[in-house]
Amino acid sequence: MKKIFLILFLSTLFFACEEDKDKNPAPELAAQVAGTYRVTELNLDGTNKPLNGAVITVQLDKFSAEVITAKMKLKLGGVSEPDEDLGTLNLKNAGSTGIDIYEGTEKVGSVKSSKLNIFVIFDGQEIEMIADKQ
Repeated sequence: MKKIFLILFLSTLFFACEEDKDKNPAPELAAQVAGTYRVTELNLDGTNKPLNGAVITVQLDKFSAEVITAKMKLKLGGVSEPDEDLGTLNLKNAGSTGIDIYEGTEKVGSVKSSKLNIFVIFDGQEIEMIADKQ
């Protein structure tokens, strides 16, 4: 009788100890957004401005799981301007609307489906850059 209870007890432990592993964990936010984005649209105060041959790229690099570093590169007439270091930016999962990008507590952009939107205010003008991942 003791052997039956022992077998029942061991079988219960064996089947109750199910491992709860996620076989395909979601990639880190920084890994999802890291890459080079080429600006396709530039809006100043809500007005679409042509790029007129200018090539603007934004490079996002993973710093940690939820932090990226960013640089903006500009070529005017085939001549490269000095890179603009945008510093470190924090990422937050925004669910179905993608991943939001913050500088401190201020939202400065978002990424959804390989499309980057950056919002800044420069010299009193609201600037929005829309870029596609390369």
